[in-house]
Amino acid sequence: MSLAVSRIAITGLGAISALGSSAHATFSALCEGKRGLAPLSLFQVPGLDSALVAEVRELAQPPGFSRSDALSLCAAREALTMGGWQPGSARLGLSLGGTAGGLFETENELLLGKGSQSDVERARRFVTHPLACSVDRLSEALGPFACTASVCSACSSGAVAIALGAHWIASGRADAVLAGGAEALCRMTCAGFSALGVVDENPCRPFDTRRAGLNLGEGAGLLLLESEARAKQRGAPILAFLSGFAVGAEAHHITHPEPSGERAAKLMVEAMSRAGLSPDQIDYVNAHGTGTRANDAMEALAFRRVFASALPNVRVSSSKAQLGHTLGASGALEAVISVLALERGQVPPTVGLEVPEASDLRHVLQTETSKLRAVASNSFGFGGMSAVLVFEAEDAPVRSGHRLETELVVSAAATAGRALTRDGECAELSQLAPIPAPFAVDPLATLDPDRSRRFDRASALSSQASEACLAAAAVAPANCGLVVGTAYGSVERSFKFIERLLERGLKLVPPAEFPQLVPSAIAANPALYSRLQGPVLAVADGAASGESAFEVGASLLELGVCSAALLGAVEAHDSLTARLCERQAPERSVRGEGAGFVLLEHAQDARARGRTPLARLGAHAQERGMTLSAAWAPPREPSRARLVLPVADAELDVLIRGSAWANVARHTMSEYLGFFEAVGASSLAFAAALVARGAGEVLVVSGNAAARYVVRLEPLGER
Repeated sequence: MSLAVSRIAITGLGAISALGSSAHATFSALCEGKRGLAPLSLFQVPGLDSALVAEVRELAQPPGFSRSDALSLCAAREALTMGGWQPGSARLGLSLGGTAGGLFETENELLLGKGSQSDVERARRFVTHPLACSVDRLSEALGPFACTASVCSACSSGAVAIALGAHWIASGRADAVLAGGAEALCRMTCAGFSALGVVDENPCRPFDTRRAGLNLGEGAGLLLLESEARAKQRGAPILAFLSGFAVGAEAHHITHPEPSGERAAKLMVEAMSRAGLSPDQIDYVNAHGTGTRANDAMEALAFRRVFASALPNVRVSSSKAQLGHTLGASGALEAVISVLALERGQVPPTVGLEVPEASDLRHVLQTETSKLRAVASNSFGFGGMSAVLVFEAEDAPVRSGHRLETELVVSAAATAGRALTRDGECAELSQLAPIPAPFAVDPLATLDPDRSRRFDRASALSSQASEACLAAAAVAPANCGLVVGTAYGSVERSFKFIERLLERGLKLVPPAEFPQLVPSAIAANPALYSRLQGPVLAVADGAASGESAFEVGASLLELGVCSAALLGAVEAHDSLTARLCERQAPERSVRGEGAGFVLLEHAQDARARGRTPLARLGAHAQERGMTLSAAWAPPREPSRARLVLPVADAELDVLIRGSAWANVARHTMSEYLGFFEAVGASSLAFAAALVARGAGEVLVVSGNAAARYVVRLEPLGER
């Protein structure tokens, strides 16, 4: 079952970069051919292949805000102002992508505490500057928001956040959404890319035969999205339409792109098809164009596959020679550039390109002025995590619009670390008791060693659970995505990497270690292990990261960017995290570990394979305040219904007592598993198994009275 929805309008833009502190200033500088590259001044990392970066030189940084927080706040304020948004006038969402979060401030803390504090104290900032921090800071400054998400899919993070924002508009979860990405420079990313040997000591030259690598940068870009109908109702100027999008992975390698360009080409075609456009209707592509040998060659091949005989008519340029590669913000900044290209009728050049390797492409060498109908923006990241966005001019004809898939089912559920569910069977919780982590069995020992090289414990646990779900549901990996929640990422491993860098220098930093420390690696590794080609990304929301992963993944499925997805979270034993959390919350000193996943898919696909799902997804929501969503509707048979809570919460209990679920039998998962940040994901897996074993509706509720996630699962055939 699908539902047609209104077009997604863009009514505001915000950007800050090394070229300017606003969207228009940045775009004008691009068109003038200016470069934002200069020697790095924020910090020093001796031994870098290049200290040439695109650094934001003047940044207002409020007290308590990380550099990444401040960048996102600057772009958000501009987008809201441009869009004429009145605070509190309607429900506003925030979807933000990134990779490093507040890591720059973390590194400063490590330097300041060197020699005077224990490892635990020095690592404390790893749990106070996580990826989700910028969403928290923007909520304080601009909120409250109706719904929020922090996503990480490496260099496509900002673009994926924009696609997610489109779903929130289309589904009615928000009236408008701030969507994009932010990224600040830090020592770890500068050192990591240098160690990989992909940094050019000179200004980079995308698509040039002499290209030698990329230059890093920082910045933020945000779009204000709303439905066309709402924008017209409030008289907001429409800058452009977000007409198409595609999100997927290559299943090839953690750092190297799939060389043929086949998967990238398929995503470009998919995004255009969703927009109702053919390749010959695209006037300009803002290429990913990093300046590395492998990426630019792959992307050129993808262009040939997609555009064929129309190739000479499609303008191509890359902005990274001027803005630097801003990693998690790049897809969002380039979305801003794409919209302004449409609005102003200008195509910025690829600066530094003199001798094109792919001479059959229509490279823009100097700014061109022309009426543009449609623009595509490519983003390809570590682990093959990719996204393509398609924008159309504000006078574009109305086509079919977006459609939402509304019937989703849970076809499998599993946990790793200690099995709760597997192939639809459920252990008796009454026989379990909390035990300290780590578990005796090494999860890596259960995996194929050739496919799991350099995996950490978290990636191994995720791979275990993912493989169990795929086998139970008999879903083809090529049609399946993966969304993994993580509260902190790999704290101990990251701490050791940065400590080694600071104490022993860049030459002793292992190049292969860096890609494993990017938050998206926790999703990329199990996706590579299982050869998944749907959307692959990580999300972060503290102890509710698993619930956030389910919310984000269900939204992507409803949006139709894939037909099936593994959704869940992992929290592996990490001695530094355990010691820090024990100090901060002694009542949670008995910590577990594990991973919980469900496989969610379109009901029609499960029926086509002849599979009997475990449960039907009745509703899912993020909620704020005391207002309850439709998920809380009274259960049909209270005696069969169940309420599942990851952890007990006194405020939430008051809310439940006032609802129709007050007298329903409940399970509190942390009583059986101990506490760990992925216990919410295990709760979702357990809930699906309860329905499969004969329970009625099951409501999974996490968070508190102020902010919570709610998922309602129903038996098949009940509506």
